[in-house]
Amino acid sequence: MKKFLTMLLCMVLIIGSLSACKKSDDAKDNTDDSTDITTTEVKEIDYSEPVNFSYWLYSSPNDYYSSYNDNPVVKYLEKKFNMTLDCQQPAVGTEADSLSLMFGTGELTDMLDVTQYTGSISQLYDDGIIVNIADYLDYMPNFSKLLEDENYRKSAYSDDGKILTLGALNKVDGLMWGGIVYRRDILDTMTGGNVVFPSGNAEPTTIEDWDYMLPLMKQYFDAAKMADSAVLILPSSGFFATNDLISSFGTSISYYNANGTVKYGPTDDAFYSYLKKMNEWYQAGYIYKDFATRTTDPFYLPNTALTYGGAAGVWFGLNSQLGTALSMPNYGLNVDVRALKNPLDTASGITTAANSMHNKFYESPTKLVISKSCKNVERLLATIDTLYSDEGGMLRTYGLDKEHGSAEDELYVKYGLTDGTYSIAADGTFSYNALLSFGGGAIADGGAFGGNRLPGIGYNVYEVENNSDVNKEASAIWYAYDKDSTTLLPGSLCRTTDEDATYTSNQSNIDSYVGEMVVKYILGTEELNDTTWAAFKDQLDSYGLGDNLAIQQAAYDRYLVR
Repeated sequence: MKKFLTMLLCMVLIIGSLSACKKSDDAKDNTDDSTDITTTEVKEIDYSEPVNFSYWLYSSPNDYYSSYNDNPVVKYLEKKFNMTLDCQQPAVGTEADSLSLMFGTGELTDMLDVTQYTGSISQLYDDGIIVNIADYLDYMPNFSKLLEDENYRKSAYSDDGKILTLGALNKVDGLMWGGIVYRRDILDTMTGGNVVFPSGNAEPTTIEDWDYMLPLMKQYFDAAKMADSAVLILPSSGFFATNDLISSFGTSISYYNANGTVKYGPTDDAFYSYLKKMNEWYQAGYIYKDFATRTTDPFYLPNTALTYGGAAGVWFGLNSQLGTALSMPNYGLNVDVRALKNPLDTASGITTAANSMHNKFYESPTKLVISKSCKNVERLLATIDTLYSDEGGMLRTYGLDKEHGSAEDELYVKYGLTDGTYSIAADGTFSYNALLSFGGGAIADGGAFGGNRLPGIGYNVYEVENNSDVNKEASAIWYAYDKDSTTLLPGSLCRTTDEDATYTSNQSNIDSYVGEMVVKYILGTEELNDTTWAAFKDQLDSYGLGDNLAIQQAAYDRYLVR
């Protein structure tokens, strides 16, 4: 669970992020319709002498070790490549200050996790702080091989042909870990098992279906006379940053692609429809009355007293909450939590409603840089490169097997994993160690035995294939509309230095204003009508929205010809 939360934070930070890098203005007109990634030869590295490298990364709390220095895959790599990797992790909550201090003093580790860095990564290069990894591809044959795939290539390169970050890629699209869920048992109770959605479907799939479902849930909670309850829990912002429910009306919470044209969702008429419906539901008592005050709740763990206490009807849930997992039979509570597709506003002709949480296999939720403080960049990158091979991908994703020294690792021995975290039979069948929760055992957070905090490829094929049927079915529901969706802009769009200065200044005001007004419109403290809606859009224009749209369009156009 802790591994999941760590990776989730990384993913949330890049949702809707449209400026993973920016290029210098001198190079902004030098884009090509392809990037040359060929190498003349693979250069050899001498590993005979021991070497020390340092790695700054965010805290990775788990139940098995306090420092990533004790991670089994790190220790395996240290032995294999005759090196020491000093992992430096600041205390939780101090990471931003620690990172800023390093950049301010220039006393940098060799490798840094900059996933949560809010400044310009390209500016770090321009300031001589980090290296251009593209200059070292002769030492990275496995990574270079991946870049032959257009998807990986466009994700890795900037518009001007630099590779400034390394990430955690995957072999295939992963499963969804969460999405909108609802308590089916409430509807069965209120209808005597005769649930009849207006759409005629077995599950609620339209806004009209929700207009049928939410009143039944309110009647259930009202009758139960609970001290506190919620039919529908929204994040304190009034929207899901994942675009859930917003996409139901045919728009987005941020910039999006509309058949090649970049648009800004909060100025769409469809966003007006979203706000109107949320206000209607709030006034009817369906949306949790105090949602706007729950500012410290993660959107994926909203008001746990209600969700885990049997007092919530619809929320953004986790796959671990599905089915009867939240039942409390000792208290007579037997629940049935099910995954939901985003409901469609069919009355307005909406036929699809993708969310933005489903990372594609070539999109990395994490970003790492190599600093110019590193005295042996070639050797560090050559070492990392092994993690972009299939063998390295297995190490990162699953950990050690017998062949890679599971019987010699202290942590593996301590927890009885001398046979490894997995095995592959002669016929190719993959099996988790039965001691792990993945394999039906009691050892949770098996990811702590792998190397997921290191850059590389995730060989997640077996992870997907061997997941539970419940998780597979839920994932298919949650990304039902994602497969063919083209609305999400790439996370690796790059802006020029001048563009970024303008965009960042404008967007700060835009985001602040949208965040303020969305909550007011939903609560009804600010009336929403044609006049106030026009004023809302005019205010966004005054903050430079038109300039930002032009900047994002230019960045997207450049991305297309990388």
